[in-house]
Amino acid sequence: MRDLGQKQSELISTGEMASLLRLLSAKNQVIVAIQAIEKELDPFHAQDPEQRQWHSPQARAHCAQLAEECRLLLAEVMQMERDNEQRMTVRRDEVADQLQAAQASSAARGAYQAHQMTTPQGPHTAMPGLEVSGGEQRLDIFSGT
Repeated sequence: MRDLGQKQSELISTGEMASLLRLLSAKNQVIVAIQAIEKELDPFHAQDPEQRQWHSPQARAHCAQLAEECRLLLAEVMQMERDNEQRMTVRRDEVADQLQAAQASSAARGAYQAHQMTTPQGPHTAMPGLEVSGGEQRLDIFSGT
């Protein structure tokens, strides 16, 4: 999960959304597998670790060490998930801002072009074959120009 989270972070940084979606799909499969293992461990959650019988004190110490490593790894993965979520939110907002700017630019260009087509004395140059008469623009398709 940590390795997948690190790769997810890289893909967010580079903006490779198709690869990110594939990675998230694979990550989801890992989460489902972890949930299945967690469900199998449910009966042991209520037990007092001090009351469990161990094969040896070393086995108990090893299990305690593994549990602590898992706890630390889980904390790291959870922090990475929060960081990645925050970075994706920032990225989403940046893309939304870019789309709004592009839309505003397109609307302004459309308004300018519409204005130019309705204003014969504008700063534009006349197109060959375009005749302006009485405020109307007509295309002379017979002039050959």
